[in-house]
Amino acid sequence: MNFRYKDYYAILGVPRNATEKEIKQAYRRLARKYHPDVNPGDKSAEEKFKEISEAYEVLSDPEKRAKYDQYGEMWKYYSEQQQQPGGFSGGGGWQDLRDLGFGGLGDLFATLFGDAFGRRTAETEFGSMFDASLDVEYPIEVSLEEAYSGATRTLSVTLQDTCSQCGGTGASRTRSGFYTLGQVCSNCHGRGTVPRHKRLEVRIPAGVQDGSKIRLAGEGLTGRGGQRGDLYLIVRMRPHPTFERKGDDLYVDVDVPYTTAALGGEVRVPTLKGGVTMKVPAGTQGGQVFRLAGQGMPRLKGSGYGDLYARVRITVPRTLTARERELLQQLAQLHGTTTTSRV
Repeated sequence: MNFRYKDYYAILGVPRNATEKEIKQAYRRLARKYHPDVNPGDKSAEEKFKEISEAYEVLSDPEKRAKYDQYGEMWKYYSEQQQQPGGFSGGGGWQDLRDLGFGGLGDLFATLFGDAFGRRTAETEFGSMFDASLDVEYPIEVSLEEAYSGATRTLSVTLQDTCSQCGGTGASRTRSGFYTLGQVCSNCHGRGTVPRHKRLEVRIPAGVQDGSKIRLAGEGLTGRGGQRGDLYLIVRMRPHPTFERKGDDLYVDVDVPYTTAALGGEVRVPTLKGGVTMKVPAGTQGGQVFRLAGQGMPRLKGSGYGDLYARVRITVPRTLTARERELLQQLAQLHGTTTTSRV
């Protein structure tokens, strides 16, 4: 049994002690940004909207939030087990099998199904529930510059590991390993998990995109047997004020003076590694797009770079000298265009 942990607090961008008002405000802000109606056809935005809706559904409900804080993403599983006969007891642990004349799950299954098969079944079906390595997903915001060049980031994360003392049941155990009904574990205080704070140095590879996963092996949750899952950093690309990214390609608006657009010439085009000179042919129109090969983003899987597309934005001076106005009026007359002289 393998649970993929999602940090609902990190998804909404709120601290673990956030108030209901703060959670609602964070959800509304993110919902407006990622709602499918605002991002038609954008699958990544649609998935993000589903993710924040899932987080809000849990954190906005006090009862669900309390169970999530106690059990993490396994809260639904624990809730179901607590309501089933023979499942988890109200005190957070397994029913004490000594009351039934058995020393533990292995003895019970051995009696029901035979010694070898019964003990193996107990270890596989029940032991793995706590011994399984647990993977964790954690969002990380990355700038376009970091995605272009690659970067090293130091993160502080808090993970909820399975309590090694009670095996994740939340129940107190005797020295012989039996669970005691109604008594909570002194190590985790009945929660079944204990927090682990860690600082991680993460290498962000060049070319990562929104939704890319960066795997940190062995940095996930710790199970009962001490085994650890993996930590997956889910990349969220930060919007850039100048460039628009589409896959490995970049798009940028470039101001071109009207005289250059008419007569031809050169303009400077910004890139993520400085700037390049682009030739503008005579008669260039506003909105025209020019491709600059190899000036886009590095490819995450493979070699080379994407392209940069420069969209022409023709600029006209707000003020003219008398001579400039005279020349433009003469030009307009040559083209048969009516003009209004400024008094």
